[in-house]
Amino acid sequence: MLDRLMENVGRQEKGLMVLLGLLEEEFSLLTGRDPKAVTGCEFSIQELLRQLAAERVALRGHVRALDPGARTLKDLRQTLGEAGVPLDEAMARVDALEQRCAVQAEKNSHLALALAEQSRNMLDFMHKQIQPKGNATYSQRGRVSSSHPEAALFRGRS
Repeated sequence: MLDRLMENVGRQEKGLMVLLGLLEEEFSLLTGRDPKAVTGCEFSIQELLRQLAAERVALRGHVRALDPGARTLKDLRQTLGEAGVPLDEAMARVDALEQRCAVQAEKNSHLALALAEQSRNMLDFMHKQIQPKGNATYSQRGRVSSSHPEAALFRGRS
């Protein structure tokens, strides 16, 4: 059963290495401003995260199968004794990779939000530039007409 735990943790470690690579690729695509490629990369990241979550659920099942009272690997570690040392080392590597992925994801998030803010500001600027500046227009008689922004009474001929 310990072999299953080690295999599961090994798959998680390899998955996190791939995730880190995908996050770095996403960052380079964000800096290159390639939205279609970013979207494709994002779908890959989401699928990998789904698979990693499934591995975590399977790991939890293996832990409970070994020791029904254990809820986490740390709880199980006391039961395993010296046999759990390689598992501890593997989990330390997984934790370090998770931290690196979290830092890279935070960088990607900040960059994506900054680009979205920049695009919104540029769009607002362009809208302000194309809006008419004044309300003065010419009437049918060729004079500058004044507009009444508030309600006005209409008088017709009887």
